[in-house]
Amino acid sequence: MPDTDRPVAAAFDYHHDPRIVSDPFGVFDAARGQRAFQSSMYGGYWVLTEAADIRDAFQQPELFSSRITGIPPTPRPRRLLPLELDPPEHGVYRHPLAAVFSPQAVARLEPAIRATCVGLLDRIAAQGACEFLADFAVPFPTTIFVELLGLPAAEATRFAAWNHALLHAHDRPEVRADAKAQIAGYLDELVTRRMAEGVAGRTDDLFAVLTRADVAGRPLTRDEIFDYAFLLFIAGLDTVTAALGFSFAHLAANPEHRKALVADPALIPAAVEELLRAFSVVNPARTVTRDVEFAGVCLREGDRVLLSTVLANRDPAEFDDATGVRFDRTSNRHLAFGAGPHRCLGSHLARCELKVALEEFHRRIPDYRIADGAVIRSHGGGAMGVDHLPLTWEPA
Repeated sequence: MPDTDRPVAAAFDYHHDPRIVSDPFGVFDAARGQRAFQSSMYGGYWVLTEAADIRDAFQQPELFSSRITGIPPTPRPRRLLPLELDPPEHGVYRHPLAAVFSPQAVARLEPAIRATCVGLLDRIAAQGACEFLADFAVPFPTTIFVELLGLPAAEATRFAAWNHALLHAHDRPEVRADAKAQIAGYLDELVTRRMAEGVAGRTDDLFAVLTRADVAGRPLTRDEIFDYAFLLFIAGLDTVTAALGFSFAHLAANPEHRKALVADPALIPAAVEELLRAFSVVNPARTVTRDVEFAGVCLREGDRVLLSTVLANRDPAEFDDATGVRFDRTSNRHLAFGAGPHRCLGSHLARCELKVALEEFHRRIPDYRIADGAVIRSHGGGAMGVDHLPLTWEPA
């Protein structure tokens, strides 16, 4: 197999490129031009830029393994279940969660999700202004998550603070380490208590499902239940917050789109899909399991490969007006939730949360804008997001 003569794109850094603060999606759009290229950052990794190749890689776990996630990889004593498993083991460990996040289960949760959303909006609607992340986009999915765990809603504030420190205090390793220790300690105590309660405890939350579950004919171990809980903690909070942040930043800056949703709420399901496509937030990585020619380049066993949903969903070969937002898009085969066996387990819940947020926010606050003089800041990485989004409106 001949070696590739692709140039090294040493400047491509989706974590800390200074342009990400003001234009994260532009950084990815500017990286397009080659089907695949290699970055020298973080020990070196390949970047696929075309949707067809990224979708193909997602669907070949035997070639693109999930056993080491992240660029650079995060050292952990144990693998996150089921994220860092490959088939067939992955399917065995994914199965216990499937019913919890099924469309039917999410439909049953929707009244509680809507009540949580309305409760948050009732606190801010009359104020005429909010810091969207702190006042809504963070507490909304976090409250839903803690209720899924069977915890009181009051725990949402603490969970949100820990999650933000763990995922976003990149320049303060001691803060991240402390947050990780706090999360681990809390979940460790919670798993111990819930397993001790057994059938005497709650029977309708996520921990009850896990304590009743079995894999390969045996119950889950205590460590396995902890690993599930830790993964759901870090994966289930930040991504919905990020999607809300980018979506509402766009709507606040583009009143024609906001007014369209206010005038015709029936557009909202299509708007959710289009906003997920245009402003995807997840950049997962895989590890190549053998030497192979793929996407026109020669990959070697052990190479890291970035399968960016941002690049896939803004590919002009896949979508007309790929960097624009069109709520009338008739074909929207986006990869915001990935593809293949690792397709996001929480996609139905995320869609429900986004739909409810768009419906209820625009019902109560139909005319909002970014506060005068505000500078919107974003961050890159494995899960991109908005850091600061002050909104203002005339209270009813």
